[in-house]
Amino acid sequence: MRRTLLYCFCIVFLGACNNFNELLIEGEMVKLTIECKRGKTIEIDDQKTMNKIIEEINGSRREGTQEMEFDFEHRATFEDSDGEIKSFNLFSNGKAVMSGYYIHSNMDDFCGK
Repeated sequence: MRRTLLYCFCIVFLGACNNFNELLIEGEMVKLTIECKRGKTIEIDDQKTMNKIIEEINGSRREGTQEMEFDFEHRATFEDSDGEIKSFNLFSNGKAVMSGYYIHSNMDDFCGK
């Protein structure tokens, strides 16, 4: 009986320690538009590339932006098949800012290519 209680306590404790992040981008996106700082606009409709970026945004470590100051570089916009738009700021070092989070991602520098 004690052993079962100990296992249950460990499972609950480890579950509470796990960091469950909400998904910032959900659903099927059909287009990604990146407006580079230098004025160039890039449109991406390759599903594999977009899924990689979505996984990077949803799965990377985040922290709140309330006490940070940014000099935004590039503006990116995802669009789904219904025309809904999700916008975020993209930095050349692969990091992003979206929905009040600084995302420690590792995305490609599309504007530097």
